[in-house]
Amino acid sequence: MQQLSMLDLMMPPAPPVVAKPWEPPPRREFLTRAYGVEEMMEINLDERDPIEIEVRGIPTLVRFSSFFQTYTVQPAGSVYWSETGFKSFAGFYGRIDDGLTPAVLEQIICADIDSKHGCNGKLTKWWPSYCLQWRQNKTFADKFDRATTWDQWGPEKQAEHWASHDARQAAALQQMAAEGIDPDEVWRTRR
Repeated sequence: MQQLSMLDLMMPPAPPVVAKPWEPPPRREFLTRAYGVEEMMEINLDERDPIEIEVRGIPTLVRFSSFFQTYTVQPAGSVYWSETGFKSFAGFYGRIDDGLTPAVLEQIICADIDSKHGCNGKLTKWWPSYCLQWRQNKTFADKFDRATTWDQWGPEKQAEHWASHDARQAAALQQMAAEGIDPDEVWRTRR
């Protein structure tokens, strides 16, 4: 037997909730020189166009999203305030009275370069991510013994892991050679 309520007779039940599928915000393309290569960058429709400014003699692209981010426009191995060629200033806190003008942007970036929480006054060379991964993997391989690292999975899996590691390292070296990047210089600039 079903119990009926007088309230159910007066108010129809609410329609079932149908979740709207997520759609990314509308975007547009903008031609930039980010990472030293002319390429299209996707930005939100309501974002300001990226601009190029010079900070301490280093040209950089500034994108206005989540406060702002900087991208290098020079080739790999050039000095920059980040070894990845990218720096987000989303966590910046401070007072900005005159808006994000090129002069204000330069002041914020210079303050980060000089800060002990930023670059501590020292610029570094930037490298593509595959170069940084190669360097990190080389550090790992130099530090740990091949005979015992990954041996918990047995000799077959251990050999498989080292073979995969060696193949990735060789591929990175080939890509560096094709792009004219000196692996010794990538290795020398590690922190």
